[in-house]
Amino acid sequence: MDILRNLFGNLTSGIIRLAVTVGILAAAYFFIVKPVLNTTDNAIDSANKSLERSFGTKGVDITDISGTIDDVNRQVQRQIRRSFKTAKKDGNPKRLVRCIQHARGDVAMIQRCTVKF
Repeated sequence: MDILRNLFGNLTSGIIRLAVTVGILAAAYFFIVKPVLNTTDNAIDSANKSLERSFGTKGVDITDISGTIDDVNRQVQRQIRRSFKTAKKDGNPKRLVRCIQHARGDVAMIQRCTVKF
């Protein structure tokens, strides 16, 4: 009888210890971990929304960029044709084109080229 009482007592105390441990872990999860995760999730969502608002609702469209580049290319070609028409008789269009290509987008150098040639 004492053996059964010790056996059931040890078994019962082990189950009680396990239940208390599981209860403490569950309470820690529900009262500490879960609120922190929810707060973090809300903070991340609000940061994402503010970033989306700062960049605007409309994203960058590749067709808009290529259209803008095409417009700029047309304007540059038009300006070059005008400069050839208004150049002096001794102006050299081939040298002007070479000078502009050598300028590689430097506006000051391109202006010097148009004055020179």
